[in-house]
Parts: sequence; C-alpha cells; structure tokens
Amino acid sequence: MHPRNILQDCNFWELQKNNLGLKKHLRKIRDDYCTINFKDPHALCELSKSLAKTFLHLDLEIPLNRLIPTLPLRLNYLLWIEDIISIESKNNVLGIDIGTGASAIYALIGAKYLGWKFLGTDTDYTCCENAQRNIHCNNLADKVVVKHVKQWDDKLTHLLQGTIEWNTHVTPESTL
Repeated sequence: MHPRNILQDCNFWELQKNNLGLKKHLRKIRDDYCTINFKDPHALCELSKSLAKTFLHLDLEIPLNRLIPTLPLRLNYLLWIEDIISIESKNNVLGIDIGTGASAIYALIGAKYLGWKFLGTDTDYTCCENAQRNIHCNNLADKVVVKHVKQWDDKLTHLLQGTIEWNTHVTPESTL
C-alpha cells in the first residue's frame, strides 16, 4: 500500500458511525474489530460509498450490476502515478481512463484528491450516463469529461488534442 494512501487500515466500526448504509453489513469478529462479507455486492457497494464520502469527500452512485470499485486500490494506483510524474507537471495532468466504468472512480479521485483533469471513455452507454451523474453530483464537470466511444478512432484522437469541446455531456449524439 502506498504510504500516502489515506484509505489503508480503515476501522469499519468507526466508518459506519457516519454511514448507516454500511452498518447492516458489518460482522463483529471481536470487541474491537469487525468486517464485511467481501463477496456480497451490497456490502462492497456500501463500503465503497462510505470510504468515498468519509475520506475523499465524494458522493458516489454505484449500480450493483456494474463493477464495484475497490477504492484503496484505485487511490493507490493514482498515488504511484503521481510519484512518477515530475513536480513541474503535477498541476497540468490530464489523465485518460479508457473503460472508465459506471463510477468513473479514477477520474473522480484524480480530480478531487489530486487536482488533475480527466477524460474518461467507455463503450457502455449506461456506464457513461452513470459516470456523468457522479461527475455532476460532485461538481467536477470542469475537471472530468466522459465520452461514449464505439472504438478508438480519429475522433478520440482529436478529442485528446483539444479540437472537440471539453465540457460536453454524454448524449447519444455525443458518441464518438
């Protein structure tokens, strides 16, 4: 785990005090320790939403029929990338998340926690719609754009080069 990862060693009992949706999924192991069933998508969803809200100040909508992100690992990955980037370029980072998914979690964490801009793409229109809701719910539309793509083509290349408008919303017409 990255040494700056604020999501390591979370106390689930403390976490549930401000996130009642998580409470019903806790299993007490001993007086000072509890866990969740990590195979239960409802429990994982509540854990991810609780971690996002408490530590990253992000509100998430996570559909149960899509991938439920493990936030400590996602933050870990971004922190390692941050370490690789030179000091001079940290304020001008544009991350690209191909297959951003329904939560757009890399983009949301990158924008909110690290101050980066992100372009997320996905071939699943429903994922793009949900990701867009998460972006707007967290007031990050000025830093994160999600585009529905059919495949990698010249239109996506133009988007990356800035020739397609940055702040556009996901609509069937905006499909690349």
